[in-house]
Amino acid sequence: MLVLIASALAAAVSWLGNRAALHFIGIKGIIVAGPLVEEAAKSGAAVLTGSSLVLTHGAFGLIEGIYDAWGGGAKAVPAALVSLFGHLFYGYVAYLTWRKQGVFWAAVLAGYVVHMLWNLTVLRFVVSKRRKTV
Repeated sequence: MLVLIASALAAAVSWLGNRAALHFIGIKGIIVAGPLVEEAAKSGAAVLTGSSLVLTHGAFGLIEGIYDAWGGGAKAVPAALVSLFGHLFYGYVAYLTWRKQGVFWAAVLAGYVVHMLWNLTVLRFVVSKRRKTV
């Protein structure tokens, strides 16, 4: 139950933070600010509620995947699954870092770097490629 509370809290904070980043920074906000907001929100919510770090990240990914797929139909299912497994992976990176370093912000930073690189890759190779073919 705590995982659901933590992930819902993180999703709400991230939704607001991502919208603000996109509004004030633009597309670079998705690459730079969005992952930082999400990683801090997920890890922070897990710590605040005492829930599993990895499962909170995974449940967040499920929420994000459902949100992304809501209007997309069957075409959006692969993206939703990537969201779920991607966030599980970021949580695992954060967990391993926290376990090794013992520092909360090091864990957030590790998850952030991986998440930021993923977003950069998707925007550079997938989104730009789609725009060229449309």
